[in-house]
Amino acid sequence: MVAVNSFRKFQRMHSGVMIHLRFDEWPGDVSLPAETTVAKTGEGPFHPYWDLILKSDRTIESVVGWFIFPLSLDAAIAWYQSEMAKCGWIELTEKGCRMPASAALHFEHPASKVRVVVGLRAGSERKVSDAFIRRIIEHPWSPVAEQPLELTAEIA
Repeated sequence: MVAVNSFRKFQRMHSGVMIHLRFDEWPGDVSLPAETTVAKTGEGPFHPYWDLILKSDRTIESVVGWFIFPLSLDAAIAWYQSEMAKCGWIELTEKGCRMPASAALHFEHPASKVRVVVGLRAGSERKVSDAFIRRIIEHPWSPVAEQPLELTAEIA
C-alpha cells in the first residue's frame, strides 16, 4: 500500500513502514558535500526515505538516500573520512572495502551507537561520484510492565 493523499507519501511494508523524505530532511549528523544532488531514475528524483522495521525484540530505524556528489571517487572518500572524524564518528576500517571504481565506508558513533554505511561509485564523468548512504540505529523493545488487573480494567 502506498498512501499519496496523506501529509507525506509513505508505504506500508510487510515488516514496517517506509516514509518518503524531502532532501532538506536528511539527518544533520551525516553531512553531504556542498552541491550534492539527489540521484535520478527514469521516473525522476529518487528522494531519501526513512525506513522503520518492526522486529519482535527491536525496531530498526534507517534513513537511506542516493546522491550525486560533485567529487571524484578519491576526493569523496577523503571528504567522508575527514568530515565524519570531525563529528566524532569512528571509521570501522575492517568492514570497509576499496576497489578501483567503488568503495564502501563504515562508521559508528561511539556515544549513540548509530551506524552509517557510505557506498561510493565513480560516476560516468570522473569528476562526480554516485553515493548510497544508509544511517542505521537499533532501538531495543521491551513490553510495558504488566499492570494490576484492576488498573487495566479502569483504563479500558
